[in-house]
Amino acid sequence: MHASTTSKNDLEIGAKLGAIIQDANSRAQLIEKPAEILGGVGINSDVTIFADTSDLVHLIIPANVDAERVAAGDDAYFEELGRAALGSCYYEDIPE
Repeated sequence: MHASTTSKNDLEIGAKLGAIIQDANSRAQLIEKPAEILGGVGINSDVTIFADTSDLVHLIIPANVDAERVAAGDDAYFEELGRAALGSCYYEDIPE
């Protein structure tokens, strides 16, 4: 029961963040005032926002890496790590 509630909450927060990031004005507000905007979404945390631009893309390095899967050459795991690291670095239209 708890896992379902948490998952639903995570999905709702993800949807709200997605809407913010897709709107240019909301995205700018998130970058300028992250604590305020994230607090309004339900995330109470001291975070640093790194926003990609057309000239700069941030690579996220996962905090935990499964050394055994890396040593085994697990291609599926490498793909999973790549998706986590690159996040949404793909742009159809290059941002300004």
